Amino acid sequence: MNREGAETYLRLVAEAELRGPMPPARLQPWAGLSGLTARLASVAQALTAVHALDDETEADILAGFDLAVTVRQPPDRAVSGPLGAAGPRPARLMFPSPGLGARGSRAGAALSVGRPARPAPSGPGPGAGPGPGAGPRPGAGPGPGACGPDRLVPIGLTVPYRDEGLSGEMFLMAFVHTAAGARFTVAWRASGAYDPQLSPVHPGILPVQRFTVTDNRGGRYHLDLTGSRVPEWAGDLSLRPDPPDDISWLDISASEGPVVRVELDPGNAEAVAEPVVSETKLSPGEHLLVMLAERLLTVAPEFPHDLRMQLAAISPGPLHTMATGMGDVIAALEAADVLSPLSPIPGRLAAVCAGMRVSGHGIAAPPTHDLPEPWLSLLAHYQRRKPDTTPVRDGYAAVAAALPELDGVRLALLGLLNTEGGSWLQVLARGLVPESPMGPFGIDHYFPLSVWIRDSGGRWHASRPAGWHRGSGEHVLKLQLVPPLSRSTAWIEVLAAGLSAQVRIRLPLRWGYPS
Repeated sequence: MNREGAETYLRLVAEAELRGPMPPARLQPWAGLSGLTARLASVAQALTAVHALDDETEADILAGFDLAVTVRQPPDRAVSGPLGAAGPRPARLMFPSPGLGARGSRAGAALSVGRPARPAPSGPGPGAGPGPGAGPRPGAGPGPGACGPDRLVPIGLTVPYRDEGLSGEMFLMAFVHTAAGARFTVAWRASGAYDPQLSPVHPGILPVQRFTVTDNRGGRYHLDLTGSRVPEWAGDLSLRPDPPDDISWLDISASEGPVVRVELDPGNAEAVAEPVVSETKLSPGEHLLVMLAERLLTVAPEFPHDLRMQLAAISPGPLHTMATGMGDVIAALEAADVLSPLSPIPGRLAAVCAGMRVSGHGIAAPPTHDLPEPWLSLLAHYQRRKPDTTPVRDGYAAVAAALPELDGVRLALLGLLNTEGGSWLQVLARGLVPESPMGPFGIDHYFPLSVWIRDSGGRWHASRPAGWHRGSGEHVLKLQLVPPLSRSTAWIEVLAAGLSAQVRIRLPLRWGYPS
């Protein structure tokens, strides 16, 4: 890794941005990098994501750039104070060469307008979270004694309930018991006298206080619901107190409802094939570009359907702003020696941009045709005349499987649901650092893995984090599938990949349906 080359490239990008046209400065009532450009931000985020640039160096360069922009831009209105009409004349900002020592005495003198003092950080700064190539992250999760789910059982049962004029169903997808406690992953539906005009945010509230839970030893438990914003009808149902490890079943019932027995013997579940692990041999720069390509492939749901259908006719296109600086990011990764000039990944990224009608990316490599099968499948879906006309019917599938560790992260799959026109895979993760800042081009930097689903019809579905919550060193994520999964799918193959390895596992689906 060439850290000096990474710092030099970022400084050169900053100097090039300063030489370009600058709009009038606009005052803002808060402190921050008001002059930062999308191109410069993307390069800085990419270099910190692969750990070619440390937080302090990045912050110093960006603060110097912002100061230079502040003194060089003509203000758009009269300004009082030292930078107003009577203030000092704009001074030229010079970025020191790493060869002179970016931390040495000459580095400070190179900034002729002076370097602003850096405030003490109040939380994780840019690049604080580990990225591709970082390996296992100390302190990111539980210790060695809590290396994975202790008990993981697919359930697939429906518990009906009634509560003050409302009736509904709670679908139990999976049961998991770890060092952090025991919980069900659930989805539910309510009907009856509910008026959505009175509560537009939460169309259905699961009345957990109405449920009774008893184990085979006579122990009784309370339930705590942790819901999620997307989708609103799903969440985790934790048991209090923590049950013994060796209970064999739980009886769950609601007032005025039947008793439903939940068997917790994994031997009763349908046999699941062992996961297959293989090497990926990606460099940190290649892995970052792969995540960027997958971000492009999953961004379509953020745009209305009618707008996506017009991608070919729109110029430069609704994804144009997302592409700004891609070519510079690739050049920066090459300068940092984390991406080989002979790598095929930039050409594949250019091909994805061409297929998604993304222009203005600046990638020098010509588009290649050797795209991975999942990428081709998703591009083919977008290029159909009417890719999203088939409605997604609601349903919930009992899925439960623990995956081997990938780049210090362990995943456990805890259910699949179709609702609100989309599909979501619920995942329990250990080893994440969600406090990490967003990566370049909107990449969810805290989740350094790619997860794809191949359905029983041979079609591939990408995933993207769509929300998470944390508890006792564990994180429960909702991964949105793009495109949604058909409820007729009999099985799925999960492909999870990181920097150094990937894992495949095939899982049968046991669907349940709301009444």
